[in-house]
Amino acid sequence: MATYREIHGKAIKSISSDPSAPTDAGQMWYNTTSDTFKSIVQSVAWRSGASFSTSGYGAAGSGSLTAGLIMGRNTLASGDTPSNATEEWNGSGWATGGNLSTARYYGGALGTQTATVFVGGDSRPPGSGSQTTAENYNGTSWTSGTAYPVAVTLNSGFGTTSAGVMCNGSDTTYSATTKEYNGSWTAGGDLSTARRWIATAGTQTAGLAFGGQVPPSGYSTNVTEAYDGSSWTSGGSLNVTRAVNAVGGGINQDASQTNALASGGYQSSGSPKTYFNETEAYDGTSWTAQPTMTTARGYGTGGGTGSAGIVAGAYTGSVTTAVEEFDSSVNTITPATFSSGNSQNLNTYNRVGWGTQSAAWVAGGTFPGNKDESEEYDGTSWTEGDNLNTARGYGGAGGPQTAAIFSCGSRLTNMEYYNGSSWSNQTACPTARGSQAAGGTQTSFVQAGGSSAGAPTYPINNTGEEWNGSSWTSAGALPAAQGAMNGAAIGESESAAMLAGGVISPAGPPGVVPHSVTNISLDYGGTSWTANPTINTARESGYLFGTTSSAILAGGATTTMYGGSEQWNGSVFVTGVNMTTARYTGGRAGTATAGLVAGGYPGTPGSVGNATELYTGETTALNVKTITTS
Repeated sequence: MATYREIHGKAIKSISSDPSAPTDAGQMWYNTTSDTFKSIVQSVAWRSGASFSTSGYGAAGSGSLTAGLIMGRNTLASGDTPSNATEEWNGSGWATGGNLSTARYYGGALGTQTATVFVGGDSRPPGSGSQTTAENYNGTSWTSGTAYPVAVTLNSGFGTTSAGVMCNGSDTTYSATTKEYNGSWTAGGDLSTARRWIATAGTQTAGLAFGGQVPPSGYSTNVTEAYDGSSWTSGGSLNVTRAVNAVGGGINQDASQTNALASGGYQSSGSPKTYFNETEAYDGTSWTAQPTMTTARGYGTGGGTGSAGIVAGAYTGSVTTAVEEFDSSVNTITPATFSSGNSQNLNTYNRVGWGTQSAAWVAGGTFPGNKDESEEYDGTSWTEGDNLNTARGYGGAGGPQTAAIFSCGSRLTNMEYYNGSSWSNQTACPTARGSQAAGGTQTSFVQAGGSSAGAPTYPINNTGEEWNGSSWTSAGALPAAQGAMNGAAIGESESAAMLAGGVISPAGPPGVVPHSVTNISLDYGGTSWTANPTINTARESGYLFGTTSSAILAGGATTTMYGGSEQWNGSVFVTGVNMTTARYTGGRAGTATAGLVAGGYPGTPGSVGNATELYTGETTALNVKTITTS
């Protein structure tokens, strides 16, 4: 029998472990440890992505798969409530952008994340339907642009703000008209087929339009057309007749006339509407079926190529914040996730804690009454630790499991150290407080804000204090009084600390004292607190873990318990995956790739007050397949 070398002229490489770096699909080797032949294979699939901050459908989009922009949307499942929300996509999550001047949905956009024009749309209510309004985005804010020549909605664009194209669409009729854009609008070649709710991609001289609704019935179409800068010609038909997602322009800078993605959408005939999860890729000649989306949906915004794509928002009978991403790669991508861990022994909340995912600590609590118990986590289970000298909760926390610091809490001045076996009293804090922002170590610690004893009930303050391991000194004050930040501050030292969220009015519990949650994020550099980009969802008493350059903010409370998370990359907060159980005010520990949330209040007294959730960041691994031999 001929050997592989005799047939192909070379031998298969023998190695003791599988490679970890992506290489060409189909590469083969012999794994001497497992005694098997193996190969790198390509996987193609949809997976869940980080959700929108604001639910809705009918948004417009622009930009690319690593720097996208979504603007406007309808936030009601039944009726019309246009939104002026803008969100920026960085390839992993969404950050809040500047608001549109005019709230609307079903408009069209073209351009990049830092240079977009948004045209038309529906502003009902109030207003009169279709708009000529145009707005320009510069990466930060929207300003008035050159009005579109006609009132339009259900339109779609592609290209850039110096060389763009807008396909008209219409609210009550169907248009074949195309306008070109370079700061002003001029006539372009008409589409061969008049339609609305069209998906687009490409450049001004090599554009693509596919799907949509056609007159007179409003039924969906499978028509594809290509644009050469002056006229449209027929392309390969979609396999599934539909008005596809990626209307309004879509995140389409990566797509081209010869490499585009059609995903989901709906069939406009019949009642109720049929929503699709079918996906197709275009090579310039024909559409080829790809793996289906996880959820059938229409009225979404997105785009992409045959190897990478995204669909954001959409409608399936209800509005949603859900996002799906499409990947065709030799790497298997595992999304970030929160998963259940073993519960703490004590069922309470308002605990504090820090450490790592495999060596965490929590202490104190306030339900019912102040608690003195502490516990240690080894990555698998919680065990009892030494009791605090003074029972209390919602204080400041820092340091590892063998050198922990618990500062103030329950509007007291007590401070204690933990050495891994026992708690010891230290010099008391100058100011009695609780729910303060705090972070650092036993020798370099800072705290600020929080609530104090006195009248009115639970007044909050802006004062700050630093601890150097032996004494307290005054620290820079917060810009304004701020409270309910227990768990929502981190720090590697007194000169590297940050906070996110809290309340900026009296810090009493909901229903007791009026209070207002905030989206403020502040950074402390050893002298003063300065503003960071805001978090996307205002909240109090969330779980912030990681470092000042890479962190996760999870859970908290808005007007209700909140379970969403956000990723901090040192410059901006972007949306992340949801916790298993929405809750606030507990212990937390770990990094932005391996974190922990311990306990907290879920809205129902006594329930899951001891629950633990483990956070695992997104991972990629080479997709290796064992080759069966005989």
